[in-house]
Amino acid sequence: MEELKDRITAARKLAGLTQEQLGELLGVTRQAVSKWESGQTVPDAVTVARLCKALHVSADYVLLGKEPEESDDQTPPVYTLPDTCPCCGRAVEGSICPTCGYPLPTMPPRGPRYALVATSQYYANVHAEQMLIRYCGMTREKAQQVQAKGSSGKVVLRRDLTDTAAQYLTAHLNPYLFPWLRIVEDHGEPEDVLKNGSKGMELPPRDSLQSSSSFWIVVAAVDVVVLMIAAFFYFF
Repeated sequence: MEELKDRITAARKLAGLTQEQLGELLGVTRQAVSKWESGQTVPDAVTVARLCKALHVSADYVLLGKEPEESDDQTPPVYTLPDTCPCCGRAVEGSICPTCGYPLPTMPPRGPRYALVATSQYYANVHAEQMLIRYCGMTREKAQQVQAKGSSGKVVLRRDLTDTAAQYLTAHLNPYLFPWLRIVEDHGEPEDVLKNGSKGMELPPRDSLQSSSSFWIVVAAVDVVVLMIAAFFYFF
């Protein structure tokens, strides 16, 4: 007979999530999820409710193993790709956003919505402006306004994001230009409240570290060459 631990494992795998990803959605560690699935511990009532919401299953199934009543129509609804990018918000045709490069999801969005908040000071320059335009869907004027605000405090870069869009956006913002980012749950509250919201998800690995490091090395090399040329003409 299938036990609670088996049903949690089956529902997680059906949702296409790893133990670590499920833990991030629930605000617990991967080890906690592993212990549930091995039967060492069981989640409390509040966590079970959040688990059901994250995995789109009923509490009756998780706790009691009761399957929902089958309907006459066994054909699952057809999911169509969105016509706007969940990451930058621009119109898109096909499976990949041509502006920010976000691969459109092949399954309906799951779980809560999130917002990306930049905390503390970050560098306001043309490179940061271009990233805000490309990845956050801002106009040039909006990007400049956000940079002016962000240089002295917290600012919401993008909101109403799915979990995967929030992680994609965070991973692609240059960590040298945007060093302090937080992903918070977005329940539609005013921005002033949202900026101080509790952390809703761990930050993903920021892959742009290596590329951005290379960028600044190139910039430094160009500066050295320019100085050498200027010195040559000055002395000769």
